[in-house]
Amino acid sequence: MRVLFVCFAHDTHYFPMVPLAWALRTAGHEVRVASGPDLADTIARTGLPGVSVGTPEWYSNDPYDPEALGELLAEGSPYAEYFDYTRRDGEQWTWEGLLALENIMAPALFASMNNDPTLDDLVDLARDWRPDLVIWETYSFAGAVAARAVGAAHARLVWGADVALRARREFLRRSSEQPPEHREDPTAEWLGWSLERFGGNFDEEVLTGQWTIDPSPAPVRLDLGLDTIGVRYVPYPGPATVVPERTREEPKRVRVCLSLGLSGTAERMGATLGEVLESMADLDAEVIATLTEEQVAVAGVLPDNVRAVGFAPLDQLLPTCAAIVHHGGIGTTATAYLHGVPQLLLSGGWDTAVKADAIEAAGAGLRLPLTEANRDKVGDAVRRLLTEPSFTRSAMTLREHMLAEPTLNEAVTLFERRVSQHRASREAGGR
Repeated sequence: MRVLFVCFAHDTHYFPMVPLAWALRTAGHEVRVASGPDLADTIARTGLPGVSVGTPEWYSNDPYDPEALGELLAEGSPYAEYFDYTRRDGEQWTWEGLLALENIMAPALFASMNNDPTLDDLVDLARDWRPDLVIWETYSFAGAVAARAVGAAHARLVWGADVALRARREFLRRSSEQPPEHREDPTAEWLGWSLERFGGNFDEEVLTGQWTIDPSPAPVRLDLGLDTIGVRYVPYPGPATVVPERTREEPKRVRVCLSLGLSGTAERMGATLGEVLESMADLDAEVIATLTEEQVAVAGVLPDNVRAVGFAPLDQLLPTCAAIVHHGGIGTTATAYLHGVPQLLLSGGWDTAVKADAIEAAGAGLRLPLTEANRDKVGDAVRRLLTEPSFTRSAMTLREHMLAEPTLNEAVTLFERRVSQHRASREAGGR
């Protein structure tokens, strides 16, 4: 069968798709990856056939850059990023609060990521290539639109906690309680217009996929009652995966990993990076910090037990670690699950606080809001992870759940079956 992967142009959202795309290729299926021109070189380096759709520079390394994103996305992104997806703030989870979120998400994020040039190019590609299955990542609804346009099966690949969909489910529930004349639905209106251009109509399946592919361990998923195929996570950190020599050495004492990503996490902590590193100076542990040269310069003199190694593939580093301190990134969190490593998650925006809550509820780590990450709290939390065995036991339980999921090769067989059922349904007169 032909399988089209759809992703907006950002490395960290694309990388979780790469192992699954290769599993399909090695099973004998044709694969193409469609994304914005800015991702073309990255796709090429993964060895997969790529097709550019839409216009370049929809995204920038500066997530609030108006020139790259447009003024609306620049203003709306912070609101959506820091919405209380944990449901602690009752005021935000009212009809008015959820409608405000929809009014921001639909035009500022969804319609920017899936703009008209992207939709047009993607539907043209689908009509020309005729995929049997479209797999699209969490917010690339253009993949669902293209699948509808050609009658292909389609599935959504999620890479974290399904927070936006949970918020939408509550929005729809509260909408049903409103007088009919007040039931606004910005997302349905926008996608409805988009689908009509290609002869389709909107329903919630365009946002959920016909089924969901989820590589997270079952205990930390949000249960939204969706048809879900769990899969075993396979790390793909990018093509540059040379393991730093220092991290290959057998640890002489307990090892802790610190990984803050490249998204400005260090600048938003409640303490300076140097103070956070100093908080671990008195641990009887070696701290491996995957810091950039710029971050090392900001941190200043490193404590004696801290080694900065630059980029390091966490799949190789974490098996040697007893704990990890990190920012809740897609690959970082999943790789810690895979290797059963207790986590201190410094939660910021988007789904990170929900993931941190789930990790803490599972007993596999601790949560600490990024703005509260100071010298005392970080050091105390890491000390607990290293000295209380229950964290390691619970982290290993999450690993066991992840390893119990179908391998990617096994999942391909499940996808083949779903596509065959979809084809039979269409031939019998279904959608």
